[in-house]
Amino acid sequence: MKLPTPIANSNPFQSALENIYISPLELCNLNCKLCYTNKTKNILSNTQILNFIKRYRAQLTTENLKLRSVLFCGGEVFTLKNFPRLVNKLIDQGIFITIITNGTIDVLHKIKNPQNCQLLVSFDGPRKIHDQNRGAGNFDKSVTFVNSALQKGFPVEIMYLVTPQSYKYIDSFQINNLNNNFITQKTYFYTNNHPLSNRKNHYPALTPTQIINLKKNYRSLPGKNFGCFQLSLQSNGQIYGCCESPISLGKISDKISSTIKKFEKSLSPCVKCGKCSGCCLPEFLCGYTKELNVSKCQDVVTKFA
Repeated sequence: MKLPTPIANSNPFQSALENIYISPLELCNLNCKLCYTNKTKNILSNTQILNFIKRYRAQLTTENLKLRSVLFCGGEVFTLKNFPRLVNKLIDQGIFITIITNGTIDVLHKIKNPQNCQLLVSFDGPRKIHDQNRGAGNFDKSVTFVNSALQKGFPVEIMYLVTPQSYKYIDSFQINNLNNNFITQKTYFYTNNHPLSNRKNHYPALTPTQIINLKKNYRSLPGKNFGCFQLSLQSNGQIYGCCESPISLGKISDKISSTIKKFEKSLSPCVKCGKCSGCCLPEFLCGYTKELNVSKCQDVVTKFA
């Protein structure tokens, strides 16, 4: 049975509750030069995740909401031997799954209902640029993975990291005519002073003009009007207001209703402002206030309009 593709609730906060993010680990099989996360050894077990989701779904039911989808990211989730088993159990519960992956580990035959499991495969640009960052041969591995996924019936899209090197290929890069989701490289926010960062050096930045062009004219993440906040369970057992926020809302073991209240409170400045669809950390706003050298988040939204 094919599950309905999750549709965002017209209420952004409720949508963020119905479509959540889980990062079971930060470890990866690659050592990409542009990776910014700490490679801690924290790993959430299938049991921990399933127990959390059971409690979480029960709380949503009391609020007349439904857990529609879970987005998994790492690290690289396919390094976890029992990850396909987790995916199968969640799909059996009627939850649509999305997985962000580097596309170098193909265990897709272990997922029983591929039509209910979307794959977002990350690329850093054409072969030369991609392999300079990820290691020789990894571009071809990921292309082979994409072809395998399509043959098996998985919905597939591309996550394209836009850097000064890959920017000029945004109109020509294509894998099997799939949709590209462009992500701009962060340079100023992710330093070794930030708890999420393992970056030791700054890398050349996209220019403000390039960033604004991407946001105004291309399919990019986050969208130009933001609203990308999403209740996010990380491998350290902490829950955040989005996958990039450094401010914890609570622990995996906390009462779900309490975490949701803290999440809603974190969005209150955006609710009062109303200039965009919101951010759980508006002073950060995915780093764009720094990238564009503006003083406040409203200036970012104005430039992207």
